[in-house]
Amino acid sequence: MAGPALVVMSRVPSPDGKSRLGSIMKPEQRERLQWAFLLDALDKFGLSSEIKCFVAATPAGQIGKLAESIGTSVEIIPQVEGDLGQRMLAVAREMFYRGHAPQLLIGADVPAMSWAYLLKALDMLKQVQLVLGPTTDGGYYLIGMIEPERRLFEGISWGTDRVMRETLAVCDRYHFKYDLLEPLRDIDLPGDLEAALKQLNEMRSLLLPGPRRTLEFLTKFLKNL
Repeated sequence: MAGPALVVMSRVPSPDGKSRLGSIMKPEQRERLQWAFLLDALDKFGLSSEIKCFVAATPAGQIGKLAESIGTSVEIIPQVEGDLGQRMLAVAREMFYRGHAPQLLIGADVPAMSWAYLLKALDMLKQVQLVLGPTTDGGYYLIGMIEPERRLFEGISWGTDRVMRETLAVCDRYHFKYDLLEPLRDIDLPGDLEAALKQLNEMRSLLLPGPRRTLEFLTKFLKNL
């Protein structure tokens, strides 16, 4: 086997992204925030010798724009068409077919996530089939698997606060053995910004490595509100 794979699931940053922040943020500001999320995530996770990192991007037609910004250090693969579950399942299957196990899929918009969470997930996967990292809004920021399992990605109300609850119900129904990481906050809504900035400043005060671009953006943006 080729060892574990980490896949950052990402839309190519654009003025249309993070639309739920549109009540307080201009389109060009939302695009800059998305770039900060993604580039910070790749700074943290993209050059490891322990875990092979990929970016799975959508829309596929804009991957060239992404490649210009992140270079060739991380391989970019296109996401398939379909809902989030179909796209994640396709990515996990591709990693498995390439010989990578386990597969960890994460979002880019959880700036407080660190290497410790990934290493803990890999350690958990020595004992269970599945690891999930819950978000505070009812979704999850990480899913780790030994091998892809189609049923985890079907019939889920993606984009709602029921994602985690419904995924765990699938685990219980089919007797999948799982474990959970600590909850983290992703950034989707205006109220998430202040909370995220507070947490990142706390990390900096403890001399923990943090997402530089995201911290700089949030500090300047919230100061000027």
